[in-house]
Amino acid sequence: MAEANKLDAAFAKFELALSKFEKAMTSNIDETRRLKAVADDAAVMQRDQLRLNKELDLVRVKAAELVDTSKQAAGKIDTAVGRIRSVLHSNSGA
Repeated sequence: MAEANKLDAAFAKFELALSKFEKAMTSNIDETRRLKAVADDAAVMQRDQLRLNKELDLVRVKAAELVDTSKQAAGKIDTAVGRIRSVLHSNSGA
């Protein structure tokens, strides 16, 4: 009878250990899935960042072109205003 009790106790310990092992494995699998999801999200964010950096570079180039065009236009307008003033001044009899 004592042998049966020892055997039952051994089986109970084994089942407890097996249950703990199964929980640990499930936890490990869940953590692995979570880490993969995080890694996938990080990869998507890196691709988005690269795309946004390229778009930002294009916007900066376009802004620089617009500033240059604006300066050229302002220079041409100043020149035209100066000519108009010259013509008006010369036609006013001065």
